[in-house]
Amino acid sequence: MEDQKNQKNQVVKNAFAMSLGTFSSRVLGLLRDTLLMSFFPRPITDAWTAAFRLPNILRRLLGEGSLSVSFIPVFVDCLEESKKGDSAKAQNFLNSLYTLLLIVLAVLTAFGVIYSDKVLSLTVDPSYVQNTENFSIAVRMSQIMFGFIFLMSQYALFMGVLNSLGQFGWPAMAPLFFNIAMIVSTVMPDSWFSFSGEGLAWGVLIGGILQTGVLVPPLIKKGFLPRLTFKLWTPEVKMVLSRMVPGLFGMGVLQLSLVINQRFASSLGDGPISYIYIADRLLELPLSLVSVSLGTALLPTLSSFLSAGKKQEMLDTTEYYFRLNLYVVLAASTGLYFLGEPIVELFFQRGQFTAHDTATTAQVIQVWALIMIPASAVRILIPGYYAVKNTWFPAVLSLVSLVGHYLLAPVLMAKWGLTGLNYSSLASSVFNFLVLFCAYPIFIGAIPIGRTALSVLKFVVICAVMGLVLQIHPLFKQALADHWTLFGKGVTLFFCIGLASFVFILLSKALRLEEYENTFAKVIRKVTRKLGF
Repeated sequence: MEDQKNQKNQVVKNAFAMSLGTFSSRVLGLLRDTLLMSFFPRPITDAWTAAFRLPNILRRLLGEGSLSVSFIPVFVDCLEESKKGDSAKAQNFLNSLYTLLLIVLAVLTAFGVIYSDKVLSLTVDPSYVQNTENFSIAVRMSQIMFGFIFLMSQYALFMGVLNSLGQFGWPAMAPLFFNIAMIVSTVMPDSWFSFSGEGLAWGVLIGGILQTGVLVPPLIKKGFLPRLTFKLWTPEVKMVLSRMVPGLFGMGVLQLSLVINQRFASSLGDGPISYIYIADRLLELPLSLVSVSLGTALLPTLSSFLSAGKKQEMLDTTEYYFRLNLYVVLAASTGLYFLGEPIVELFFQRGQFTAHDTATTAQVIQVWALIMIPASAVRILIPGYYAVKNTWFPAVLSLVSLVGHYLLAPVLMAKWGLTGLNYSSLASSVFNFLVLFCAYPIFIGAIPIGRTALSVLKFVVICAVMGLVLQIHPLFKQALADHWTLFGKGVTLFFCIGLASFVFILLSKALRLEEYENTFAKVIRKVTRKLGF
């Protein structure tokens, strides 16, 4: 029991380390996107987003979404065997996988650069391709940026190694360097480049080099810097690859949905691609801080429990972090739903980004705030499937969800346009989550439904009160209409966020939530002690 408690605390510490690094990166990412949308008109931001979408999706799928989750359980097993006598097994496995990965990535990158126009045309509507000026800019950007997948898949492997060794903070901090490169490239004069937006493309490539490179020193310090080898086809490599193939879909339904969304959105004129990009970026903040951090930290822990034959501890740990994830994400979703428009207005509405852009983006964000709930829950459930080495079921389910989204989206778009496209994404995410959750007892083990349902009911009550509190923002905006400056917008928004957060913490404490006591309450107690209260 004590061991299980220590493991839970370790997951929280690891997730917190990742969240700290991720939060720093996301703050810079927000600044980057603010500059991007204000410095460049919608045709250029649409072209950059369309060109960046595929390499970024491949990075998420081949790297973070498939490679890491397939690699970590096998590498953890090799580390355990290394402790028992076979000291070189983990390093040899890493060398073999790294060499094979470089070969595959080199071929994939070369293909993407050479056939950028054909690849890009698959991700956008034919009407966008026929707009030769915008499409040619997107193609030239794509040729520069496709090397991003080569770099970031290596980053994902390096991150997986460090996570397996118990180091989470530095890999989470590495994206800071990517965002710094992007910010610098965004503010560079267009006259320095051959076409408008070219600097954005080079910023992606240089940022990828920096983000990957900063993990080399900690790998050297840990003694696990991968090296090239002629021995590629080992049993461990075969095991990782056999799990990766279905894993390309298993954790990538939301990312692959973005490709479908981009194709449909590109048929709606200038702007929708950028609006969805902003919604995705705002969605990724709480997802990365909470769900991705917990899911990444959870996988090695669940794998360790399973290796030790502690099945019940594994289930209890999953159930607790499923509740903890929903506790935070439901609150974040409520905030985004009611404050989407003021957030976009404060951070993006300037320069080339108009009030019309703000209103349309806010409508997208409201639906995506709902999408965040099932998407975050999937992030917590998936590691359990991968820990028991079941990658095929999430893969098949994700494929079914994607096909359903592809068929449903045109029907809903015919009635509601861009909003219909987002409703289709929501339906796909909900379906994916419900089936994963219902199948969990069949493939892994039963999660205590009663305790989880009671907790979720309490979370919903808290969020409903938060939603009522946030209704004061329009009243403030109306009262300060004559002084609705950038300062006024910022003060009003952060006051509302602070008030809603206070209500969230107050009600959590009143309801004596375990999730609150093990997270925010501990932080508050530490801060008050340091301040002498």
